[in-house]
Amino acid sequence: MRAVYSAVVMLLLSILALANTDDTLAPSATEKFEVFHDISYNEFVQRGELHVLNDGTAQYQPIGLQDPPRLTETDSKHPDPSKYTVILRSLNGGAQFVLPVLRCRLVDDSKAEETFVIHTTENGDIFHIDYDAGNSANCQKTHGSVSSPVHTKALLRKRAVGPAPKLNPAAVIDMDTGKEHQPEPPKSFLAKYWYYIVPVVIMLMLGGDDKQQEAPAQS
Repeated sequence: MRAVYSAVVMLLLSILALANTDDTLAPSATEKFEVFHDISYNEFVQRGELHVLNDGTAQYQPIGLQDPPRLTETDSKHPDPSKYTVILRSLNGGAQFVLPVLRCRLVDDSKAEETFVIHTTENGDIFHIDYDAGNSANCQKTHGSVSSPVHTKALLRKRAVGPAPKLNPAAVIDMDTGKEHQPEPPKSFLAKYWYYIVPVVIMLMLGGDDKQQEAPAQS
């Protein structure tokens, strides 16, 4: 009976350990955006959320609400009617991004794709978002209805810091000659500190002579 009890306890501890491991490994969102679009001109309807995760990735999640939230006219700011516009509104109180593309790129395209490229600093702060949707070849069509993008790709790009440039020292111009003043060549150790070394050498030499003169007198 004691062996069965020990086995049950070990099983429960293993389950708890796996649960904690899953919670630790599961990425969490550091920034969330509501995604609104104007498939009908000047009527912005939410169609999903864009999540920036702490594992260096981004993820788009569509919403399936029958009556999704809408932006007010103040938030939408009357965009260009020739553009299909996506507005990202931060749920964490951050910046709002307005991302337009030509509306004709989505004409009669049942497989339209879109891509969000989120640019961040070294600390993970978002400073810019690029957006692309549809196909420019669709703009050659004379008529057709605009379709919402079907496939969404979200990418995260961290700003890379290049090597610091090695700058030459500023040139010094001689006011008398008008020519560039050439720096003096580096001095050797003796040239720099001879005035310290010479007195020490003289003292050692004089001290040695005195000892040699005193030696015969003592003998």
